[in-house]
Amino acid sequence: MMAEPAQASMAVALANITLAELPDELLLRILYFLDIPELLSTSRTSHHLRVLSFDPLLHRVRLRYSQARVEYLLRRRPPLYALQPPASTIYLTRTHVAARRLHWSLVCIRLNRSLARRPKLSTLISANILPKECCKYDRRSGEIVWGQGVAGTLVERKRQVEREKLRDGLRVWLERKARQIHARQKDAAGGVGILVWRFSRRLKIGEGRILPDAWPEPPKKEKVSGLKRFWESV
Repeated sequence: MMAEPAQASMAVALANITLAELPDELLLRILYFLDIPELLSTSRTSHHLRVLSFDPLLHRVRLRYSQARVEYLLRRRPPLYALQPPASTIYLTRTHVAARRLHWSLVCIRLNRSLARRPKLSTLISANILPKECCKYDRRSGEIVWGQGVAGTLVERKRQVEREKLRDGLRVWLERKARQIHARQKDAAGGVGILVWRFSRRLKIGEGRILPDAWPEPPKKEKVSGLKRFWESV
């Protein structure tokens, strides 16, 4: 029963031990299994680990271990045909290098021919393949240049804003026209009496402007012809 609290307290004490509190023999044993990059990073953490990382006995043991490891890995290395193309590209002979260069030159020739046959930007814009907002006319060269206008990701947003503005303008215009038509219908719904009253009012205003000395009183025939012309215009 007394052993369990002792083991628990020992486990807590071991859990609180840091790397700097370990003995040098144990630290050297840990550094023995590290590679060169990890050993270099560890030596830069503290002065004590730096001194242990440069220990000559440690590097002598590491050298023996690396020799034994190389002998073990040499027996398990893959054959040469497994490292050559097409299975792998780790080992390339002169023939493989020449074949790669020839392949790259053929690819360059094909690309140059394809680029020479590609259509112009004006053709792509007229065919609605490229948005005209993304291009700009260059005055120096006289050609259309790509990438000088609106960004491609903003073209759809720009067109959406333009459609909304056009829709709002059409809505305002239609509302104005509807009000005008409604006003005309309201005026026409008054009947013939309103039209006669308007005509007589216009006629009175016109007679008021004529001087009595200059013009005599117009005969009734002229009034009838004027009324006829008024109704024909309506």
